[in-house]
Amino acid sequence: MGIIEIDASSKIIIISANIICYGNAADYDLAQQIADEIETMWNEPNAIIDLDNTSYFVRFAIASQYNSVINAQSIIDNQNPKNNYFRIEEYSNINISCVDAIGSNTGYFMLANLYKGSTTAAHEFGHSLGLVHPIDLNIVGKGVPGIMYPRGSLVDQEFQNDITAKPGEAGGTLNPQNRRVMQIDIDNLKLNKLIEREIFAVGKFTNQYHAAHVNENV
Repeated sequence: MGIIEIDASSKIIIISANIICYGNAADYDLAQQIADEIETMWNEPNAIIDLDNTSYFVRFAIASQYNSVINAQSIIDNQNPKNNYFRIEEYSNINISCVDAIGSNTGYFMLANLYKGSTTAAHEFGHSLGLVHPIDLNIVGKGVPGIMYPRGSLVDQEFQNDITAKPGEAGGTLNPQNRRVMQIDIDNLKLNKLIEREIFAVGKFTNQYHAAHVNENV
């Protein structure tokens, strides 16, 4: 989730968001790493949209915060559309990182997914802005996979977990490190439609606090 700010003099639309991390596996450095990944990847395409017959660059400004003493009520009561709250733990009972809904400002991240270059945070941020997985998850022959393709997508061999495997076989699916944000991802946010309707927030409040999942097999 984030807010839309328009700099008419510079012809720039800025999407601003705060990434607030909590949980037993969270810390200041990881929160900063997540924010940096999101900001860098979403700014990479130097995207442009048309607004009132004028071209505007779209830029993302992502701040980070680690809160070791956060309480559930502060998340539940949040009214700042910039704020996104993610619990980070080593264990997840669904064995994956996720946000709470499409267009959501809260979620639960698994530490193993968040290594540098994983693109997990940038992918989940796309969901937080309202983007879904593409319908066709077979893009063999179509080049670099976009940021919203999930793990398990079929891609050209050079973008697979195992570049020697045949697509669909063991190792023959998307290595998420190869995902990239593209102009089409910015287009799919439909920022111009939101602005025309005087809506200056992207995504929605879910404001859900997460307790740490418990591994009952340990």
